[in-house]
Formats: sequence, structure tokens, C-alpha cells
Amino acid sequence: MAGKRLVATGEMVGKLEAALEARASDDTLIVARTDGIAVEGFEAGLARAEAYLAAGADVLFIEAPQSPDQLRTIGEQFGGRTVLMANMVEGGRTPMMEAERLAELGFGFVIIPGGLIRALVSAGQEYLGSLKAHGTTAPFRDRMLDFDSLNNVLGLGEVLAAGARYEHNDD
Repeated sequence: MAGKRLVATGEMVGKLEAALEARASDDTLIVARTDGIAVEGFEAGLARAEAYLAAGADVLFIEAPQSPDQLRTIGEQFGGRTVLMANMVEGGRTPMMEAERLAELGFGFVIIPGGLIRALVSAGQEYLGSLKAHGTTAPFRDRMLDFDSLNNVLGLGEVLAAGARYEHNDD
């Protein structure tokens, strides 16, 4: 997204130190995100990430590398020292790559934020277009769950069984 603003590196380091100090369990990971690449350039973004790693962040999220070469450089610089997170967004600045390839480059996990909603909106638009054109769901039914199948996915049987445990007969 354009128009991002950054806090000073020292301020962010302080925020990370506060989060690390407040952490109640080692099961909580502190993820340090930097948007430095988009705002200040690639080298400045990496410098910020170095500072966040030195502060003790568990995971580095270096947002918006803009080429496979930049992804490779990030992996080479940080991959052996910490967990790296990659952000894959269709139409975003970072080139789309498979999780396996990102792992090869040193990224420990990948997020695909909003992917499900983008897929659902597309399917919803197709469904509504078909409904409008045909006045029925018939041409779309092969891509839909029927009533019983949806209830199975939702676990309705288990919900009803759990509810029945609490029924009391007043007879």
C-alpha cells in the first residue's frame, strides 16, 4: 500500500524490547515487521531488520521485497539466523512464489492474507451473475454443496448432539 509511514528504528526497537519483556510465555512469538523497503529502500529495510533481530525478535517479516533477487538476498542475510516470514498477495509488490520455493530461499513460513476472501468474492460474483442470468441456481449447482453436505461441513450433527445432552423433559 502506498503512503506508508515508519516510526524511527530506535522507537521500533524499544517497542520490541517492551513486547519481549511483557511476553508471558515462550510459546508467544514476537514478529517484527518492517515496511522499510517500500518507504526507504531495500538496504534501509534490511538495516531495520538487522536492528530488530538484534533486539531479540523471534521472526522477521520484511515486507514488500520486489523481486526474486531481493527475496534471495533476504534469505541469505537472515535465513540461517532467524525465522523469516513471506507475504504472498496476488497483485502485491512481492512476486508470487510457491511455499516450497520460499522455503528453499530461507523463509520459515508464508502468509497469504485475504486469499480466501478474494476467492470467495470471485465465486460469489460468478454465482450471483449466474442467478441473475438464469433465475435459478441450476447452472451453478455442480459448484455448490447441497443442504446436507453444508450441514456436515458445519458439524451440525455434533452441535445437535451436544445440545441434546442439555435437554430436560418437563413431563
